Amino acid sequence: MKIKVYLKLTALFVCVILLLPMIFACGEKPEDTSGAAANDGKNNAAETELQVTDPPTDPPTDPPPTDPPTTEEPTEPFEPDLSLPYWEQIQKELEWYGLKDGTRIFSGDDEAALMKKFSVNSTKREELDVSGDGVPFSAAYRVYTQKEADNFWEASYSVALMKDMPVEEEDLIVGVFWIKGRRTGESEKFDADDDAQYYLALKTATDEWATEGDMNPSGVQIAESDEWQKIFFCGRIMNEEKQSSTVGFNLYVGYGLQEFEVGGMIAYWFKSTPEHEKAIWKLPID
Repeated sequence: MKIKVYLKLTALFVCVILLLPMIFACGEKPEDTSGAAANDGKNNAAETELQVTDPPTDPPTDPPPTDPPTTEEPTEPFEPDLSLPYWEQIQKELEWYGLKDGTRIFSGDDEAALMKKFSVNSTKREELDVSGDGVPFSAAYRVYTQKEADNFWEASYSVALMKDMPVEEEDLIVGVFWIKGRRTGESEKFDADDDAQYYLALKTATDEWATEGDMNPSGVQIAESDEWQKIFFCGRIMNEEKQSSTVGFNLYVGYGLQEFEVGGMIAYWFKSTPEHEKAIWKLPID
């Protein structure tokens, strides 16, 4: 009996020990966090007010961007000064494209004398009066074939370069002429209504007439029948010539029965420089 009472008292004592921490915990007051919360609210409000009321600062101002320098080529077409002699008009136009300090390379003191220097091969020529044609030049010829040539180069209208000019390989021969042409009849190779055709070249005996002077325009060209065409051309000295006059400018016309009106021939010699090489690409050459 005593043993049972002793066990009950022991169990009760253990329960009291286990419950004591819970009793003390329930008796503690909760931590007052209202002040901290209030302070946080005040701080947040102050920060918000500061953010709203502080004036914004202007961003740093950089100088306004400037336009890059203009490097474009002029787009307006060249306008000749019609009060100048024809050769000077052409020289001014070549300068406008960038070809400066050229030297006249065809012989003849004036337009008429220069055009008279041209010779014909398997063709005929007659002097023309162009005073009523409204063109800037004053000298022209009618050049025509009377039979069909076996090869186009067998009929030509040509002139040698001026004598005693110190030309060197790669030098440029640049100039202008005016032309119009038409068929005069049917031949074995061409119909009567075909376009009139011609071909340009710089030829020399130095290489047995092998080169054509890198001539532009290149290949077969078509001449309009009713209106004068202004033709820019550019050729190149392709050999070490002993004498400038061994080089000839050739207008080949051996393409059947046809006739041409040719006038305003003039050409200048230019050294091959980076500036001149760039300028020839600007010429209106098709």
